[in-house]
Amino acid sequence: MFRNFKIGTRLIAGFGISLFLLIAVIIPLVLTQVSSIVYKAELRELETLFDNAQAEIKSKGHLAQALSLMVAQTPEIQKLFAEGDRQALAERTVPLFKLFRDKFAVRQFQFHTPPAISFLRAHKPQKFGDDLSSFRKTVVKTNETKQPVFGLEKGVAGLGIRGIVPVFYQQKHIGSVEFGMSFGQPFFENFKKEYNVDISLYVKRDNHFQVFGSTLEKNDLLPIDDMNRAIEGKEVSLQSVYKNRPITVYARAITDFSGQPVGVLEIVMDRSGYVAAVNRIRNVTIMVCTLVFAAGFILVYFLSKGITNPIKRTVDAMNDIAGGDGDLTMRLDESGRDEIAMLAMAFNQFSEKVRKTVAQVAGSTSQLTSAAEELDTITRKTTAGVLQQQSETDQVATAMNEMTATVQEVARHASEAVNLAHSANEESVNGKNIVGETTSVINKLAAEIERSANVINELESDSENIGSVLDVIKGIAEQTNLLALNAAIEAARAGDQGRGFAVVADEVRTLASRTQQSTEEIQNMIERLQRNSRQAVEVMQTSKDCAGSSVEKANAASASLMTITEAVTNISEMNVQIATAAEEQSSVAEEINRNISNINDVVQQTADGTGKISEASSELSLLSHDLQKLVSQFKT
Repeated sequence: MFRNFKIGTRLIAGFGISLFLLIAVIIPLVLTQVSSIVYKAELRELETLFDNAQAEIKSKGHLAQALSLMVAQTPEIQKLFAEGDRQALAERTVPLFKLFRDKFAVRQFQFHTPPAISFLRAHKPQKFGDDLSSFRKTVVKTNETKQPVFGLEKGVAGLGIRGIVPVFYQQKHIGSVEFGMSFGQPFFENFKKEYNVDISLYVKRDNHFQVFGSTLEKNDLLPIDDMNRAIEGKEVSLQSVYKNRPITVYARAITDFSGQPVGVLEIVMDRSGYVAAVNRIRNVTIMVCTLVFAAGFILVYFLSKGITNPIKRTVDAMNDIAGGDGDLTMRLDESGRDEIAMLAMAFNQFSEKVRKTVAQVAGSTSQLTSAAEELDTITRKTTAGVLQQQSETDQVATAMNEMTATVQEVARHASEAVNLAHSANEESVNGKNIVGETTSVINKLAAEIERSANVINELESDSENIGSVLDVIKGIAEQTNLLALNAAIEAARAGDQGRGFAVVADEVRTLASRTQQSTEEIQNMIERLQRNSRQAVEVMQTSKDCAGSSVEKANAASASLMTITEAVTNISEMNVQIATAAEEQSSVAEEINRNISNINDVVQQTADGTGKISEASSELSLLSHDLQKLVSQFKT
């Protein structure tokens, strides 16, 4: 699938997709980490604010304890409290209460006798003598342990900050003195003004939480389950929206003097600044990633051009060799040490090797063309010689047919001579004439046999000449086969560029093999023709000898014809011998006729073979010319 796209496109697309995926992973990861860090920073700030609120409460508790300690260590007050002089004690402490109320926001100032009986309320002098031990555990604890106690505690007026110190007179414990600090809406308003956050305190009543003090208009930011978790001592936080502003809500339990939870303190902080910071970081991250993506894209573009341009130049060079002017001298720039330089070096080496191969093939093609033309010339001459031999063989066959007919006629006459031997006396004159005719025929037969012998000798000589020509053809075919084999090897080295030349070389080698095979067949036929010719020469020599003998006998018969009566018996015997010799001569003549027919067939086959050789040599010449055209397309 990827092979359908260019390398440059694949590089740019691959890098772009990879970088995009990397950015797509990095941006959410960075924003998640930033959001987590910001949220932790918010929690740390809220924890600090919560600690500050607790510190404010403790600070008021310490102030209440300090005021109580100051009063408890005043000798006059110790004496009046020990004597039980409520009126005098009131006159002494009520003005102090008013002073402390205005200056330190004191809300309660009272004295207790053990365990927790109200002796004097400076803030309410008319109310005293009530037992507070059932709900004022701080007073009971102070009078029991005779140690100062401060912290939050629920009272009749609600939750307050208490500071209680035991009172001694003459080293005798006589009771306790208490200051209650203001812990209401002003505390929360002041905290908001100082820290710029909203704060609320919820006190649990049965199964719900009641607002003790708050700077919020809406007091249901936390679900009841989160409030219960907070009262159990766990930290609770969540992010929400309040008055179209992003906020973070933080809640934890606050404890009284004994460490028991008495309510849930909720701090609500505006997180718009944090959100803006996260948005700025997000925008900067996106901008930086976009710039990195653009820079990376540009870098990969130029890198891909640096890779694809040399490859394109290589492709153009190959196309120029394949479809252009075939300039094998073209070379690529191989400077450098990268893979592109290695590719250029390999291409240049390949071009040089192909150039040398094509040059060698061009030289071999010229030799092949010359050899093919020479083979065609020799083949044409051979064909002409074979046709001439075929014509002469036809003449020999005709003569042999005539000789056979003559021999048969001699045999017939010899038979008649035997039959007429008994009447030789009566036919002596005719016998003389017949002997004369016989002598003439035998002389003619001898002449024909002599001619046949000469023709066969010429045939044998021509056969030997044909054998020499065939040796030349065979040598040319072997040289052509060797040249075609070398051309096929060089074409195989050329690879795809030499594939067409390899086909041509293979066809040439096939034609050379066929030529060599046909030449060997012709050689075998010529050798058989030579053997048969020698046999025919021997037979003809025998016939010639017989003919000579017949002539001598005929002459003897003519000489003895005058005494034919006396030699009739000899003539009869001689006629029998003549008849026998004539029959043998007839058989030999028929054999010679068959041999001539075979020779004629062989000559015909030789003519056909030379025709095929001529066609093959012509085709080889055409192929060599085509090969020269192919090789001439390349510039070496």
